[in-house]
Amino acid sequence: MRTACHARRLRLKLKSAHGVQLLRRDVRTWNGVTVSVSDMSCSPGRAWHDISPPQSRMAIVLEQIGGRVEARTKINQPSQSSWSGPQHIDYAPAGMQVWGYTNNVRGIRGVDFAFEFPSLESILGESIDLQQTETPRLQFFDERIFRIGSLLAAECKQPGDHSDLYADSLVTALVIGFLRFSEDRAQKKKQGTLAPWQLHRAKEFMEANLSTGVRLRDLAQITRLSQSQFGRAFKASTGLAPHQWQMSLRINRAQQLLLDGELSLAQIALVTGFSEQSHFTRVFRSMVGASPGSWRRDRRS
Repeated sequence: MRTACHARRLRLKLKSAHGVQLLRRDVRTWNGVTVSVSDMSCSPGRAWHDISPPQSRMAIVLEQIGGRVEARTKINQPSQSSWSGPQHIDYAPAGMQVWGYTNNVRGIRGVDFAFEFPSLESILGESIDLQQTETPRLQFFDERIFRIGSLLAAECKQPGDHSDLYADSLVTALVIGFLRFSEDRAQKKKQGTLAPWQLHRAKEFMEANLSTGVRLRDLAQITRLSQSQFGRAFKASTGLAPHQWQMSLRINRAQQLLLDGELSLAQIALVTGFSEQSHFTRVFRSMVGASPGSWRRDRRS
């Protein structure tokens, strides 16, 4: 059974904000799940605001320009997660104290999902282990959840002619994907992850070589593993294959350079490791949903 979408706009105000300004928020409800897309600007240096949810909430950082974004249980206590990519997901049960923290970030676009799990049982047609939903998960990544969340964010901002039916289906897939995540996560732990020093060294090496081609054998060598061991362990640790991780870093760096406005698209392509501008444009469009030029005009308008 399909539920209707309800659209509304909330007042542009953040709770206990320091250095963060809410520019726009679009809100819709599908299948009992409230979806809200927020665009925020941040002051230079450290900034934060209270994101403690009154009901269980999953938040996805779709896009960040510069710096670091993370969810913290205490403002001055960094996240202990091994994930540090330009996009990430957070889940907090109702009533949990959580702060959205940024450092040297210009802007953020994110999408939030507010869940009422007991009411979702009838939509899914099966019971939900409510104890499972009480476990917080901060700073993680799951490609399937991220992709579905991105599609819902696009529908929230610009709904199509058949948006309700499409979004209802996406919301159902999102909830199922989230509930299955814990089981998948436990399985990945059995496969083995990188030690903290290995993960740090690999990330550092990839960030330092954005403009050049990083080879799997180089990453394996600096972490003292075989190539196959490194590839499996890196994905188990981060949720992404090494090449996907570096591509996300390249696109994030390209977004910063686009807003700086000092380099041409061809120069940005070379600086961020793409062989030519057309390749850069194709990858950027596939990951961001718009061409580099359109994305820059939209952010400057």
